[in-house]
Amino acid sequence: MRRFLFTTFMFLFVLFSLQSVSAQEVVNKGSVDLLALFDNGTSQVGSIAKLELELRPGRERVYLQAFPMTKITTQASLRFAQQVACRGLSVDCSKYDFLFTIHALPGIVGGPSAGSAAAFLTSALLLNKSLPEDVALTGTINSGGIIGPVGGVRKKVEAAANNHLRTVYVPPGAKAVEFANASISMEEFGKSLNLTVVEAPTIWEVVERELGVSFHNLSSEELMIDSEYSSKMREVSSDLCARTEGLRLGINDSRLVNFTVRAKDAFERGEYYAAASYCFRANVEYRQKSYLEKNLSLDEVESRLSRLLVDLRSLERNVKTKNLSTLTDLQTFMAVMERINEARELAGSVSDALKKNKTDAVDLAFAEERAFSAKTWARFFDGTGGNFEVNVNSLKRGCAAKISEAEERYNYVRSVIPNALENTREDIDKAYSLLRDGNFALCLYTASKAKSQADVLLGLMGVEESRFDDVIDLKLQVARNALMRAQENGVFPIIAYSYYEYARSLRDFDKVSSLLFAEYALELANLDLYFKSAQKVVTAPVESYTLFDLAILSAFVFALVVCYLQSFKTLQAPPKRRLRGKKR
Repeated sequence: MRRFLFTTFMFLFVLFSLQSVSAQEVVNKGSVDLLALFDNGTSQVGSIAKLELELRPGRERVYLQAFPMTKITTQASLRFAQQVACRGLSVDCSKYDFLFTIHALPGIVGGPSAGSAAAFLTSALLLNKSLPEDVALTGTINSGGIIGPVGGVRKKVEAAANNHLRTVYVPPGAKAVEFANASISMEEFGKSLNLTVVEAPTIWEVVERELGVSFHNLSSEELMIDSEYSSKMREVSSDLCARTEGLRLGINDSRLVNFTVRAKDAFERGEYYAAASYCFRANVEYRQKSYLEKNLSLDEVESRLSRLLVDLRSLERNVKTKNLSTLTDLQTFMAVMERINEARELAGSVSDALKKNKTDAVDLAFAEERAFSAKTWARFFDGTGGNFEVNVNSLKRGCAAKISEAEERYNYVRSVIPNALENTREDIDKAYSLLRDGNFALCLYTASKAKSQADVLLGLMGVEESRFDDVIDLKLQVARNALMRAQENGVFPIIAYSYYEYARSLRDFDKVSSLLFAEYALELANLDLYFKSAQKVVTAPVESYTLFDLAILSAFVFALVVCYLQSFKTLQAPPKRRLRGKKR
């Protein structure tokens, strides 16, 4: 009996072990066509590659295996695509690994243009949806799911037609192409090749159209402004604009008056950050003009510089004692420390000038106003702002991930425009330095802004100037949606909303700055992407029961029945008589 039970136990143990191994293999898998460029040594032509993805149990690691090897920017793009899909679908991906494989011919040009396809493929597997076999995408993937422009769209569309695809999704704003002695749109060019070309602003439109998944439409809903934020930002604006009134006395400058007029209009509309920004710009220039007119002496500059440095040290000590346990406090820390560091850098320039017996009134004025701005922002520390795990490890991971994303965007832009983004390179290097020094919060913020700067230029590459307004409007709309989703998660991203408000205010007279601040808003609205939420989220789908599962269940039931019958037989058998006395 004991031998039988032991054999049964071992049999079940082996079966369950095999099932465990089987469960670790693949939860879901699929593939999608990639539109790529093939470099034949003299020119580039369109080509088709295959992107495969296996979703396995794990710890949200993203792997890439490429045949042949591809650029590091491709791997960074796939990692970000996975993050965008998980967050956009509100799926908890922390228990899964993502194994991407690219099959391509030698000579395929790598880069982030696989981002939109990767986000689409990831979304399909997370939703457990079948992938269409005759659809392809090209375009980068950006925060909020925006599909960004890439090069060689015409050649890629031609490759799709030559490979019998049905539909191709391309980034919006593609330039017209010359065809049959006429300039036609990319959609019309696709029709001439018996191909449907669709401009897709976001990956969610592709998911909805191809996978039949409807998303909550946020465009018709009102963006609710947190009352606590509004109250504090009103105070910040009032402080800065009251400062303007004092600094402008005796100085006549019509250009600076325009700043104060815009500030007043913004304040009356309830756009307090925009009003504060206009007053800050006016304050810097009024103070600079005042110092230049007074022709400050070396002693006066040195005295002001000394007081400034004392104030900065005191403010920094106070800020660094804060417990950054919420996203609101984290963003407040970022905003305050950015201003403190900028003021300190400017103070360094003033100090260097003093060593040469020179005055630097311009940088001194800017540093003083930046320090005052830091003090006003410090009032946002309040310990509220969403139930997320903001700790050293999550900050470090977020910092490293954001640097990788910034590097990917930067390198892609430089591959097209070699001399672009010099300031962005400096910001990325600064983020690396902050990472090494353990200043992970400011590293995340610096890298986020660097990535945004690259994304702005990337978003305008290949877009006709007449469509710049469309690009800005799309960016503002997606940023608004990101803010609303953050609110649904219990977070009001104070910096992101501030930048969004300012971007809207700038739209009609400073389009470049408007686009940049809209990009900042979008990037910083998604900071919770790097932190685990204590709130309940949807889990990724798992595969249904297989024949192997049923076989194990049947074997288990069979073993129980056998054990029961054997036990029953033993109980019913007559007891054996024991022989007493001597053995015969």
